[in-house]
Amino acid sequence: MTIFSEKGRFVKSFCAISVASIMALSSLVSVAAAIAAPSANATESSVAPELKTVTFDVDGKTTSVEVSGGTVGDALKIAGIEISKNRIVYPAQNRKITSDLTVKVRYAKPVELTVDGKTRLIVLAYGTVEESLKMAGVELGSDDILNCKRDDKVEKLKNIKIQRVVFELKTETASIPFEKVTKNSDEVELGETKIGIQGKNGEKQIVKKVKYIDGKAKAETVVSEKVVKKPVDEVTLVGTKGAAATGGAGTFTDENGVTVAYKEVFTGSGTAYTAPGVAIDPNLIPYGSKLYVVSTDGSMVYGYCTAVDTGGFCDDGSAIVDVFYNTYDECVNWGRRDVYVYVIE
Repeated sequence: MTIFSEKGRFVKSFCAISVASIMALSSLVSVAAAIAAPSANATESSVAPELKTVTFDVDGKTTSVEVSGGTVGDALKIAGIEISKNRIVYPAQNRKITSDLTVKVRYAKPVELTVDGKTRLIVLAYGTVEESLKMAGVELGSDDILNCKRDDKVEKLKNIKIQRVVFELKTETASIPFEKVTKNSDEVELGETKIGIQGKNGEKQIVKKVKYIDGKAKAETVVSEKVVKKPVDEVTLVGTKGAAATGGAGTFTDENGVTVAYKEVFTGSGTAYTAPGVAIDPNLIPYGSKLYVVSTDGSMVYGYCTAVDTGGFCDDGSAIVDVFYNTYDECVNWGRRDVYVYVIE
C-alpha cells in the first residue's frame, strides 16, 4: 500500500510539471511572434504623408506653409491669413491642393467690363489689366484691342473695353484683263483694221488675310497670288495692203494711245503761222489730205489736221509743213523744228 501510494504521488507530480512546462513554452512562442510580426496598424502609421508647399503672395509679400492636402481655403487658415470682402484670391478658395502652388491675394474693386458685345460689372484684383483679367477668368487674345494699356493699373481704371480681333485666310478668284496689241498685215487693205486674235481674260487665285474686329471685316492684305489661266492678248491687224511702192506705209500711235495706219510719212522741217489752215507743198501732199504732225523728238504734238493751203516755203524747200496756231506766241513757241508728217487714209 505504501509503494503504490508513493508511485501515485510521483505520477501526479510528473503530470503537473509537464503541464506547467507546456504552458510556459506557449507563452514564450506568443511573445516571440509578437516581437517578430508587428501589427498592420503599426506599419501603416509609420509612413508619413507627402507634403505640398503653398506660397501666398499677399500684395507682393510672400509667405509659405506645408500641407498634406485640403483646399486653398484650408491653407489660408493654416497660414493665418484672413480674407476681407474687398480682397480676391486666385486660385479660388475651393481649389484642391494637389501639388506645390502659388496663391495670390489682392485688394479688388468693381470695374465695368465690355467684351463680346456685353457690358457687366466685374470685380478685378489690383495689378495690371492683363494679370487681373486672367485672375478673373477673362481670356485676352494677343491681338485684341483695349481702350487702355495692358500694363495699366486696375486700381486707376473705371471701365475696360475689349474688342476681339481674329484673322482669317480667304481665297478669291479674280480676272486678269487681256492686253491689246497691233500688228501690220499686208493681207488687210490699207487703212483698215481687223481682229486677228480675239482677246481672252485670264484667271488668278488670290489668298487674302482678313482682319475681323468684333466679327466685322475691317482690313485685308494679299498673302499670295497664283495664275491658274493665262490671258490671251487681243491682236488687231492694221492693213498695209496697197501701200505705195516706196514702202512708206505703216502705223503710229497718237497722243491718246490710238494706233493709226498711214499711207506715207514725210520727215523735214516744220514752221508755224497764224493765218487759217495748214500749209503744205502740194507736190508732196495733195490738198485735202488728212495729216498727223508731231516733232521727231516727241516733245511737241500738233496732232490731226487737213492740208488746205500752200506754204511759202515751196520754192526753196526749206520746210514741208507750216502748222496753224491762233496766236503769235504759240507760233513762236513752235518755232522751227524737225517733224514727222503722217498722211492718213
